[in-house]
Amino acid sequence: MKTASSFDLTNPTVAVRIMAGLFYVPHAIFKITGFAGSLTAFGAMGFQPPVFWVSLAILTELLCAVGLTFNLYTRYVGLMSAGTMALAIYGTFATKGVHWMWNFGGVEYLVFWGVASLAIAAQAWKDVLATQKGFARLTVVGAHG
Repeated sequence: MKTASSFDLTNPTVAVRIMAGLFYVPHAIFKITGFAGSLTAFGAMGFQPPVFWVSLAILTELLCAVGLTFNLYTRYVGLMSAGTMALAIYGTFATKGVHWMWNFGGVEYLVFWGVASLAIAAQAWKDVLATQKGFARLTVVGAHG
């Protein structure tokens, strides 16, 4: 069960997790409302068939938005978010060339979001593994029997 500490904005990890989750909302909405344009863009990036990849992107972004914002399955959703950013970086390079600065069509923002997502996942795994209850959930038989 999630507690108030899951939404404590004075904790930097919580603030970054919530931001990373909420940042997905406009991206998913943009793909949904501009579905035809998204198909064209994904096709140009080499993601074939584009309808599959756009649909997967929308689903993944919505899962990341909910999971990261509400601290649900964060150790998995953080990894999913980092993978999403890796694919976005690939797509950016495929269509715009290799550029770093985001204001010139580069991947700076995507790298930041991906690294933050990895850090969020790592912290979530660390939290789970630090408790016996969490560790026991990862094994078939708990540590005490």
